[in-house]
Amino acid sequence: MGKGQHKMPTKEELLEKYNRINKIKQVRENRFLQSSNLNCIALCEVITSKDLQKHGNIWVCPIPDHVCTRFLFVYENGQIGDVHINTQEATIQREILQVIASKPS
Repeated sequence: MGKGQHKMPTKEELLEKYNRINKIKQVRENRFLQSSNLNCIALCEVITSKDLQKHGNIWVCPIPDHVCTRFLFVYENGQIGDVHINTQEATIQREILQVIASKPS
């Protein structure tokens, strides 16, 4: 059992390791989004090409360079709006296009 050499870390190596871990914990405590339950939805712009495929209501673009994320919506603690929303509906698509076209104040 345990062939080879086993090196015990020095006191300095242990202090360095655990100080780094403590700093990581502090960064997590000071982050903007506090919840460990996060949900994200990306609104992406996709270049129309022959590679773009539709499977039901799901679009697949196998070429990453043809996809550009325009908005990333992040929700904490599962507080997402209507999870049954159909983004293929004309009214929803109009709202999305209005938001994209609007300029920030």
